[in-house]
Formats: sequence, structure tokens, C-alpha cells
Amino acid sequence: MKKIHKIIALFSIVLLMSFNSKDCTILKNNTFKYKVGTKDVLIVFGYEEYIEYHENKKYYIKSDIEWITDCEYDLVIQESTLPNFPFKPGTRMHIKVDRIKGKKVYYTASLGGRSWEWKMTKVIIKV
Repeated sequence: MKKIHKIIALFSIVLLMSFNSKDCTILKNNTFKYKVGTKDVLIVFGYEEYIEYHENKKYYIKSDIEWITDCEYDLVIQESTLPNFPFKPGTRMHIKVDRIKGKKVYYTASLGGRSWEWKMTKVIIKV
């Protein structure tokens, strides 16, 4: 009987650990979108570069990615054509992935002492 309890306990621990693990490799070399109001923003992740496209690629924000872990990275803004964009080149934003559920990535972004939670959805771009 004790053996069954130990097996059940071990199985439960392994099962609980699997819920907390996340595979953030989905981010690298993929495309996502998020919404600002009713407008979609397209995000293209490379291994070292991150580009946000606004208003159907009319404007963009280009940043370098500095990976801390597979689920945590800094974006360093390099260039922007977005009108009234308040951040200058060199501005650093920290992002930590909180969880991944299917095609949705939930994360916390921090910049200038402020943090906010957001989500992005993986998309497939047809060429």
C-alpha cells in the first residue's frame, strides 16, 4: 500500500511540474500579432532582431533582442518610423513570458519603472 502512495505522489509531482514548464522557443523566428485598440500590430521575431509593424506595415519599430533565457529578454530600440513614438533609440524594455497557451503568449513588459501584462498570438504569414 505504501508503494502505491509513493507512486501516486511521484506521478502528482511530475504532473504539477509539467504545468509550470513552458517552451518559449515558439518566440524565435516566428510572427505574432497583438492589438492596440482595434488595430493589429504585427511582430516579427528573429534571433537577434525584433520588428513591430503598425498600420499594415506603414510604420515600424526595430529593436535588438538580448536573450536572457528562452523566456526572458530585453528589447533595445534601434529605430522607429511610428509618429509620436515616445522612446528614443537605446531605450531598453524588459519582457518576461508568464505562460503559453496554444498560440497565445502571455507576458509582462517593464519599461521606466512601469510594468504591464499583455498577450500576443502566433500567426502564419502567407507568402
